[in-house]
Amino acid sequence: MSALHELLQALHGVEEHMTRARGELATSRSALVEAQAALASLDPHHPETVVPPGLFRADDQITRAIDLLDRSGALLGDFAGRL
Repeated sequence: MSALHELLQALHGVEEHMTRARGELATSRSALVEAQAALASLDPHHPETVVPPGLFRADDQITRAIDLLDRSGALLGDFAGRL
């Protein structure tokens, strides 16, 4: 097996891990939205009193992580294509 073939296999493995991580982040985002809705329903007139601000920051962090994975995946694909 050539070194190039081994490198391409390794890059493919990385892509699989990144795809799996993106799926887990999407699942996490769904759970976060459900938790936020459940908490807000405790006091529908004043949800800001029961929904911790950290939930919104967590959603922002998940969004950033998904964006980074998407950009990294595109760069990885470009790199593999040039090989």
